[in-house]
Amino acid sequence: MLIRLATACDLDAMTWVLIGAAPLDPVYPYRYPDRHLYSGEFAELCRRKCYDYLATSIVVVCEMAPTGPDSDPEKSRVVAFCAWDPPKPYAPGSQQKSQSFHQLPPFQELGIPSPSPIAIGNKDRMDAFRDACAASKTSFFDTRYHRRGHMFLKILLCHPDYQRRGAGRALTNWGIEAAQRQGLNTTVFASPMGYKLYRKLGFKPIGKFRVQLEGEEAFLVIPALVLRPRV
Repeated sequence: MLIRLATACDLDAMTWVLIGAAPLDPVYPYRYPDRHLYSGEFAELCRRKCYDYLATSIVVVCEMAPTGPDSDPEKSRVVAFCAWDPPKPYAPGSQQKSQSFHQLPPFQELGIPSPSPIAIGNKDRMDAFRDACAASKTSFFDTRYHRRGHMFLKILLCHPDYQRRGAGRALTNWGIEAAQRQGLNTTVFASPMGYKLYRKLGFKPIGKFRVQLEGEEAFLVIPALVLRPRV
């Protein structure tokens, strides 16, 4: 297993991970209930999302050897990644800075069409989810830890073929250690997949928020967790 900072060269692998893992996280089926009808459009959306992670966050990837009897153990591949939002302002000389942080080539050079509306998903649900996440991040984390800031785990995903092999733990520990070195809290909004892992690593729940449109039965309940720095 290799844990390292991501570069633009990891975009395709990250997209593969996101497409594979998305159905297992209730957030994606909730926002994109029709994704299976538009696989091409959903793949493009995932690629753009990964581009945004690389451009705006600290992205860390996990490489592992392929599975299967005919696999070459010498040829590892990216099977999981996470994106962290550090305290702002971000120190340019920080060890945690990804090589691709704010330095990605334009969309076209990476084979991504120029940004345009993608007509899949439930827009009302997407807007409600975005607004609820932003408001809850402010109330649970940003306001509470405004003096020093916090390391926020924006997303953690592992391809289903490589789950339960330690990738999620290793990637989360990367951010925890980075936060602990600076005396910072580590924060996350947990998915059902990640909740047990975060609790095992010492995160404590401090609240939760609900995403639900009026008149709909479908909803999300998302817990907020924090790991406090060692004294």
